[in-house]
Amino acid sequence: MSKFAWVTFDCYGTLIDWDAGIRGFLSELLNRKCISADIGSLHQRWEAIQFELIQREYRPYKEILRLSLEATLREFGIPYEPEDGDAFAASMPTWKPFPDVSKALSELKRFARIAIISNTDNDILRESVKLMGVEFDALVTAEDAKVYKPSPRIFEFALQRLSELPERILHVAFGFKYDLAPAKQVGMKTCWLNRSGEPKPEGIEPDFVVSTMEEVVWLIVS
Repeated sequence: MSKFAWVTFDCYGTLIDWDAGIRGFLSELLNRKCISADIGSLHQRWEAIQFELIQREYRPYKEILRLSLEATLREFGIPYEPEDGDAFAASMPTWKPFPDVSKALSELKRFARIAIISNTDNDILRESVKLMGVEFDALVTAEDAKVYKPSPRIFEFALQRLSELPERILHVAFGFKYDLAPAKQVGMKTCWLNRSGEPKPEGIEPDFVVSTMEEVVWLIVS
Protein backbone atom coordinates (compact mmCIF):
# COMPACT_ATOMS: atom_id res chain seq x y z
CA MET A 1 0.00 0.00 0.00
CA SER A 2 1.46 3.35 -1.01
CA LYS A 3 1.86 6.13 1.54
CA PHE A 4 0.56 8.52 -1.16
CA ALA A 5 -2.82 8.34 -2.87
CA TRP A 6 -1.64 10.55 -5.74
CA VAL A 7 1.67 11.41 -7.34
CA THR A 8 1.41 14.65 -9.31
CA PHE A 9 4.00 15.88 -11.75
CA ASP A 10 5.11 19.06 -13.37
CA CYS A 11 5.31 18.22 -17.07
CA TYR A 12 7.76 20.42 -18.98
CA GLY A 13 11.24 20.04 -17.53
CA THR A 14 10.23 17.10 -15.34
CA LEU A 15 8.62 14.61 -17.74
CA ILE A 16 9.20 16.35 -21.07
CA ASP A 17 12.70 17.58 -21.97
CA TRP A 18 11.80 21.29 -21.95
CA ASP A 19 15.33 22.64 -22.42
CA ALA A 20 16.07 20.39 -25.40
CA GLY A 21 12.74 21.32 -26.98
CA ILE A 22 13.28 25.06 -26.62
CA ARG A 23 16.90 24.99 -27.74
CA GLY A 24 16.06 22.77 -30.69
CA PHE A 25 13.34 25.15 -31.82
CA LEU A 26 15.56 28.22 -31.42
CA SER A 27 18.36 26.56 -33.40
CA GLU A 28 16.01 25.69 -36.25
CA LEU A 29 14.54 29.20 -36.21
CA LEU A 30 17.94 30.86 -36.47
CA ASN A 31 18.98 28.46 -39.23
CA ARG A 32 15.87 29.36 -41.24
CA LYS A 33 16.67 33.04 -40.80
CA CYS A 34 20.38 32.46 -41.56
CA ILE A 35 21.26 34.29 -38.34
CA SER A 36 23.94 33.41 -35.81
CA ALA A 37 23.27 34.01 -32.10
CA ASP A 38 24.11 32.39 -28.79
CA ILE A 39 21.36 29.84 -28.11
CA GLY A 40 22.12 29.73 -24.39
CA SER A 41 21.67 33.48 -24.00
CA LEU A 42 18.49 33.46 -26.08
CA HIS A 43 17.08 30.60 -24.03
CA GLN A 44 17.91 32.25 -20.72
CA ARG A 45 16.35 35.56 -21.71
CA TRP A 46 13.28 33.88 -23.15
CA GLU A 47 12.77 32.00 -19.89
CA ALA A 48 12.89 35.25 -17.89
CA ILE A 49 10.43 37.03 -20.19
CA GLN A 50 8.08 34.04 -20.18
CA PHE A 51 8.18 33.91 -16.37
CA GLU A 52 7.30 37.59 -16.18
CA LEU A 53 4.35 37.17 -18.56
CA ILE A 54 2.76 34.24 -16.71
CA GLN A 55 2.59 36.28 -13.52
CA ARG A 56 0.31 38.85 -15.17
CA GLU A 57 -3.36 38.50 -16.03
CA TYR A 58 -4.12 35.04 -17.41
CA ARG A 59 -3.89 34.47 -21.14
CA PRO A 60 -3.53 31.16 -23.05
CA TYR A 61 -0.08 29.66 -23.07
CA LYS A 62 0.13 29.66 -26.86
CA GLU A 63 -0.20 33.43 -26.61
CA ILE A 64 2.51 33.52 -23.93
CA LEU A 65 4.79 31.57 -26.26
CA ARG A 66 4.20 34.00 -29.12
CA LEU A 67 4.64 37.15 -27.01
CA SER A 68 7.73 35.89 -25.18
CA LEU A 69 9.43 34.78 -28.38
CA GLU A 70 8.71 38.10 -30.09
CA ALA A 71 10.08 40.09 -27.12
CA THR A 72 13.20 37.91 -26.93
CA LEU A 73 14.03 38.10 -30.61
CA ARG A 74 13.51 41.86 -30.71
CA GLU A 75 15.86 42.33 -27.73
CA PHE A 76 18.53 40.44 -29.68
CA GLY A 77 17.87 42.41 -32.86
CA ILE A 78 16.49 39.36 -34.65
CA PRO A 79 13.55 39.93 -37.04
CA TYR A 80 10.26 38.46 -35.81
CA GLU A 81 7.37 37.29 -37.98
CA PRO A 82 3.98 36.11 -36.67
CA GLU A 83 4.71 32.71 -38.23
CA ASP A 84 7.64 32.35 -35.82
CA GLY A 85 5.32 32.48 -32.83
CA ASP A 86 2.90 30.07 -34.48
CA ALA A 87 5.77 27.67 -35.14
CA PHE A 88 6.91 27.90 -31.51
CA ALA A 89 3.43 27.05 -30.23
CA ALA A 90 3.17 24.19 -32.73
CA SER A 91 6.55 22.75 -31.72
CA MET A 92 5.80 22.41 -28.00
CA PRO A 93 3.53 19.34 -28.35
CA THR A 94 6.34 17.55 -30.22
CA TRP A 95 8.99 17.89 -27.49
CA LYS A 96 10.11 14.47 -26.33
CA PRO A 97 9.86 12.85 -22.89
CA PHE A 98 13.01 12.04 -20.95
CA PRO A 99 14.05 8.41 -21.60
CA ASP A 100 13.15 7.18 -18.10
CA VAL A 101 9.60 8.57 -18.06
CA SER A 102 7.31 6.05 -19.75
CA LYS A 103 8.55 2.95 -17.96
CA ALA A 104 8.57 4.65 -14.54
CA LEU A 105 5.06 6.07 -14.96
CA SER A 106 3.71 2.67 -16.01
CA GLU A 107 5.22 1.13 -12.87
CA LEU A 108 3.99 3.97 -10.67
CA LYS A 109 0.39 3.48 -11.78
CA ARG A 110 0.38 0.12 -10.03
CA PHE A 111 0.73 1.82 -6.67
CA ALA A 112 -0.87 5.30 -6.89
CA ARG A 113 -2.97 7.50 -9.11
CA ILE A 114 -0.94 9.88 -11.25
CA ALA A 115 -1.68 13.40 -12.47
CA ILE A 116 -0.02 16.37 -14.13
CA ILE A 117 -0.22 19.99 -12.96
CA SER A 118 1.06 22.05 -15.88
CA ASN A 119 1.52 25.63 -17.03
CA THR A 120 0.03 25.06 -20.45
CA ASP A 121 -3.08 24.72 -22.60
CA ASN A 122 -5.15 21.55 -22.61
CA ASP A 123 -4.53 20.70 -26.26
CA ILE A 124 -0.76 21.04 -25.91
CA LEU A 125 -0.66 18.85 -22.81
CA ARG A 126 -2.83 16.14 -24.39
CA GLU A 127 -0.32 15.78 -27.24
CA SER A 128 2.61 15.63 -24.81
CA VAL A 129 0.85 12.90 -22.82
CA LYS A 130 0.46 10.82 -26.00
CA LEU A 131 4.26 10.85 -26.39
CA MET A 132 4.63 9.35 -22.91
CA GLY A 133 2.36 6.43 -23.76
CA VAL A 134 0.76 6.36 -20.30
CA GLU A 135 -2.77 7.29 -19.28
CA PHE A 136 -2.93 9.79 -16.41
CA ASP A 137 -5.76 9.77 -13.89
CA ALA A 138 -6.07 13.56 -14.03
CA LEU A 139 -4.66 16.50 -15.99
CA VAL A 140 -4.71 19.98 -14.44
CA THR A 141 -3.67 22.92 -16.58
CA ALA A 142 -3.30 26.66 -16.30
CA GLU A 143 -6.09 26.83 -18.87
CA ASP A 144 -8.39 25.03 -16.42
CA ALA A 145 -7.33 27.06 -13.38
CA LYS A 146 -6.93 30.37 -15.27
CA VAL A 147 -3.69 30.96 -13.39
CA TYR A 148 -0.07 29.87 -13.79
CA LYS A 149 2.47 28.41 -11.42
CA PRO A 150 4.09 29.63 -9.22
CA SER A 151 0.74 30.91 -7.94
CA PRO A 152 -0.46 28.53 -5.23
CA ARG A 153 -3.97 28.95 -6.67
CA ILE A 154 -3.31 26.36 -9.38
CA PHE A 155 -2.32 23.87 -6.67
CA GLU A 156 -5.44 24.73 -4.67
CA PHE A 157 -7.43 24.13 -7.86
CA ALA A 158 -5.68 20.76 -8.24
CA LEU A 159 -6.56 19.77 -4.68
CA GLN A 160 -10.22 20.38 -5.44
CA ARG A 161 -9.98 18.43 -8.70
CA LEU A 162 -8.24 15.46 -7.05
CA SER A 163 -10.48 15.48 -3.94
CA GLU A 164 -7.62 14.41 -1.71
CA LEU A 165 -5.88 15.65 1.42
CA PRO A 166 -2.70 17.54 0.46
CA GLU A 167 -0.47 15.39 2.68
CA ARG A 168 -1.59 12.34 0.68
CA ILE A 169 -0.23 13.88 -2.52
CA LEU A 170 3.42 13.84 -3.59
CA HIS A 171 4.27 16.53 -6.13
CA VAL A 172 7.34 15.81 -8.26
CA ALA A 173 9.08 18.60 -10.14
CA PHE A 174 12.44 19.88 -11.30
CA GLY A 175 11.69 23.52 -10.51
CA PHE A 176 11.77 25.17 -7.11
CA LYS A 177 10.49 28.51 -8.39
CA TYR A 178 7.57 27.15 -10.39
CA ASP A 179 6.53 24.11 -8.37
CA LEU A 180 8.11 23.01 -5.14
CA ALA A 181 7.58 26.18 -3.12
CA PRO A 182 3.87 26.67 -3.96
CA ALA A 183 3.10 22.93 -3.68
CA LYS A 184 4.60 22.91 -0.20
CA GLN A 185 2.66 26.08 0.62
CA VAL A 186 -0.67 24.28 0.09
CA GLY A 187 0.44 21.27 2.15
CA MET A 188 1.54 18.78 -0.50
CA LYS A 189 4.61 16.64 0.02
CA THR A 190 7.32 17.55 -2.47
CA CYS A 191 9.99 15.68 -4.39
CA TRP A 192 12.77 17.47 -6.26
CA LEU A 193 13.72 15.57 -9.41
CA ASN A 194 17.23 16.90 -9.82
CA ARG A 195 18.43 15.19 -12.99
CA SER A 196 21.49 17.38 -13.49
CA GLY A 197 22.85 17.49 -9.92
CA GLU A 198 22.23 21.22 -9.43
CA PRO A 199 22.93 22.77 -6.00
CA LYS A 200 19.80 23.24 -3.91
CA PRO A 201 18.52 26.83 -3.67
CA GLU A 202 18.50 28.40 -0.23
CA GLY A 203 15.36 28.55 1.85
CA ILE A 204 13.30 25.69 0.39
CA GLU A 205 13.44 22.13 1.71
CA PRO A 206 11.78 19.47 -0.44
CA ASP A 207 10.65 16.35 1.42
CA PHE A 208 12.57 14.13 -0.99
CA VAL A 209 15.37 14.56 -3.52
CA VAL A 210 15.91 12.11 -6.40
CA SER A 211 17.84 12.14 -9.65
CA THR A 212 15.78 9.69 -11.75
CA MET A 213 12.18 8.71 -12.29
CA GLU A 214 13.01 5.20 -11.09
CA GLU A 215 13.80 6.69 -7.69
CA VAL A 216 10.34 8.28 -7.60
CA VAL A 217 8.87 4.77 -7.96
CA TRP A 218 11.08 3.49 -5.15
CA LEU A 219 9.84 6.29 -2.90
CA ILE A 220 6.26 5.20 -3.43
CA VAL A 221 6.72 1.47 -2.98
CA SER A 222 9.23 1.50 -0.12
